[in-house]
Amino acid sequence: MTVDDRMHIEAGFASSVQFRVSEQMVAHFAALTGDRSALHVNESFARRSSYRQPVVHGMLPVAFLCLVEGLRLDGMVAIPVSISGRFTNPVHPGDQLELHVARRRTSGSIGDSEFEYWIEQITSGAIVTKGAIGLRYRPARAGQGASDAPQYRDSCLLRTLPTVLNLRPQDVSGGRSDGFEFEVTGEAMESFLALLEEGAGRRGSTMNVIGRGDFQYANLLAVNLISTLVGTRLPGDSATFLEFAVEFAAEVEVDTAFRLEGAVRHFSRATNVMKADVSVRAVRNPANDVTMGGKLAALLNPAPRSMPSIREIKALAMESGLRGKVALVTGASRGIGETTAKLLALHGARVVVNYHRGGEDASRIVKEIEAEGGSAIAVQADVTSLEQVRNMVGRVKETYGAIHVLVNNAVRNYKPIPFLSLGWDEVQKDLDVIAKGTFHCCKEVVPLMLAAGGGKIINISSVAVENPPSDQAKYVTAKSALVGLTRSLAADFASKNIQVNLVVPSFVETDLISHVQEGFRKRIAQDNPMGRHATPIEVAQAIVFLASSHASFTTGQKIMVTGGGVPFL
Repeated sequence: MTVDDRMHIEAGFASSVQFRVSEQMVAHFAALTGDRSALHVNESFARRSSYRQPVVHGMLPVAFLCLVEGLRLDGMVAIPVSISGRFTNPVHPGDQLELHVARRRTSGSIGDSEFEYWIEQITSGAIVTKGAIGLRYRPARAGQGASDAPQYRDSCLLRTLPTVLNLRPQDVSGGRSDGFEFEVTGEAMESFLALLEEGAGRRGSTMNVIGRGDFQYANLLAVNLISTLVGTRLPGDSATFLEFAVEFAAEVEVDTAFRLEGAVRHFSRATNVMKADVSVRAVRNPANDVTMGGKLAALLNPAPRSMPSIREIKALAMESGLRGKVALVTGASRGIGETTAKLLALHGARVVVNYHRGGEDASRIVKEIEAEGGSAIAVQADVTSLEQVRNMVGRVKETYGAIHVLVNNAVRNYKPIPFLSLGWDEVQKDLDVIAKGTFHCCKEVVPLMLAAGGGKIINISSVAVENPPSDQAKYVTAKSALVGLTRSLAADFASKNIQVNLVVPSFVETDLISHVQEGFRKRIAQDNPMGRHATPIEVAQAIVFLASSHASFTTGQKIMVTGGGVPFL
C-alpha cells in the first residue's frame, strides 16, 4: 500500500452505494446460499409472523460492502479479514437502501484497515444494519482485471441442501451443534456478482466495480452463509438473525470444500435469545487451524399461532354452552323475565321461574317450557327478603343441585312521581327490589357458582340511568345503584370465572310501561333511529348471549339494546 493509498483511507474517508432489494434477488440469494428459511421465501408463513410480510435475508444487504468503490485500491486486492454486524430493523423486498462506509482506524501493520458501516432505509431514514469490516490489502496477481458482465448461473454454495429445521427453546437450551459443507466456485461467485449488479441497477461505475478483480469475494460469501446456518439449522425457521462477528485466520480458497459449524454456548429463556460460536474449517483437514471463527446471536420467535380448525369451532363455539345448566331468573312471571326464561329453556337450560305475586303466570310459563321438552320449576320469593331468597336458593339446590346463571330482572314499577312529591319511602322501595334484591340473590348464589367452577350473572339496567326521563328519580337512583354493584362484583369475581354484566334496554313493549300513554310511547318510538321500541325477545337474546359460553371473556360490561338511541359508546 502506497503512502497516497494510506492517505486516501485515513483522511476523513467516507463512501456509499445505493441499491434496491427485489423479490427476485431474495429468491436468487436463497438459491445461492441455501437459506430457504420460510421467513424469507414463504409469504404465507411470513404473513403470520410478527413482521406480517417476508423479510430480506440479513446478510444480503451486507454483501453490498464489496460494491463500495472507495474500499478498493488500484493494483490491490481487498481481503475481508473481519466482519461484524447488528440487524436493528427488518428489510423488506422493494426497499431502497444506502450502505455507508467510513474509516474507523488503520493499524500499524502495512495493508490492514478497519471501517464502520451502516445501512439506511432511504425512504424512512431508519438504520437497518450497522457493523464493521476489516480489510487487508495485497498486490493483485498478474492477469487479474476486467471481466465480462457476470451472469446468474443458478448455482449453490452448499454441497448438499440441509433440511430446514424449526428448533424450539428446549432443543437449544442444553447446547447443540450443527452445520454443513460448502464450496465457493467460480460459477457461485459469478452468480453472486450478478445478484449485486441487479440490486445496484447496472449504473455507471457499478459495472466497473463489479468487473474488476480487486476484491476477494470468497471470504464474504463464507460470511453470508452464517445467514443460512441461522435460517435453516440453528435454530431454523423460527429465527430472527440479530448479530454476528467473525475473523479470518486465512483466506477461503476457491473450489475447496469447507464446513461451517455452529455450537450453541448460551440460551436465555427470559429473552429467547440464542448465542453460538461459529467456525469454518477445510474439509480435507478439519484438525488444522480454523479458517474463520466468531459468534452469532439469534432470536427464537414463537411459532405462528394456528387458529382453531372448523371441527374445533364446531365442538367448542357453535353451542351456547347452556344445555343442562341451571338458570335462575328473578321477576320471571311476565315481560322480559318471562321471555328470557323461555329462551334459556329453548337453549337447553333448566330454568327457575321466580315470582313474587304472579304464581298463576309462573305456573303457565313452566307448563309452556315443559310442553316443549324443557325443564323448569316456579319458585316464589320476595327478593327484598334475605330469608325468602335463601329458601328459594335452597329449593333450587335441592331440585337441580346448582345454579350456573343468575338473571336479576325483578323490578317494582315504572310509575312516574315528580321529585317534589317524592318521598324517600318510594325511593327505598325501588332500591329494595332492584339493588337490595340483586344483592341478596348474588349473596346466596355466588357460593354455588364458586363450587361449580364459575357462573354468569346478568343484571337488567335501563337506558334511563344515562338518559334520565322526567319524574323518574326513584327508578333512576335504584338502577344506578345496580350499575355500581355490577362493576364491583365483576372486579371481585373475574378471577373466579364468574362474569357479571349488564343488559341496558331502552323502552320495551311490556306491562311495565302499560301506564304510559300510547301517544307518548309512539313519539318516543319515532325519535328512535330504528323508529320503534325494542321487543322482549331482542332483550332476552342479549341476556342469553351474556349467559352463554360465547361471552366467556366478557365481564363488567353492558350491552345496549337501544336501537341506536343515545347514549352512544
